[in-house]
Amino acid sequence: MAEYHGLFAMVDYCKPLYPQNDHSGFDRIINLQIWPDLHEDFCASPLGWSDYVYGLFPEGKDINRQIVLNSPAIVTPPELRSWVLCFPTGYSQDKKIDPRDVITAAHQVANGRPVLCAGKAAHGMAEFETIEYMCAYIRDANEVVTINTSTSILASALRKSWVHIADSPKHDFTHPNQRRVERKF
Repeated sequence: MAEYHGLFAMVDYCKPLYPQNDHSGFDRIINLQIWPDLHEDFCASPLGWSDYVYGLFPEGKDINRQIVLNSPAIVTPPELRSWVLCFPTGYSQDKKIDPRDVITAAHQVANGRPVLCAGKAAHGMAEFETIEYMCAYIRDANEVVTINTSTSILASALRKSWVHIADSPKHDFTHPNQRRVERKF
């Protein structure tokens, strides 16, 4: 999806294909996007998220699954280093969660520190102007709380640890550096 192409500014090992139907000049194209075209197939499969995604191409079973991003060059506000950055919405949760419940969990993690909720402006939250800004904020916040697979994956590439509110095992991205909080709501 074109909205994620800003991530390619932070990697030097691949580049985006845009428009999606222009395959000229590429030796190989690996599309790991599940939503929306493969979502029903994924839900019907017995595989969890990572195994399904990496099973989309032959070498996927042997690949190192740690996402690697170069640190964005963006400078964030210094006060961010004492804030908790919370991403209370997502698309892929098996059991949809009320963003207020995620925000409540973030405030528990924050233990009195300020919480910045990020997402879509239409939902009344801070919206980053680019994905590079979002990555810089994920990198620099004192703590990050995720519910969404995509923000959790970005956190795995940009942080030593973060808090992830666990979804169903099938739809969830897991990582050894996550501090997982099981849903209580």
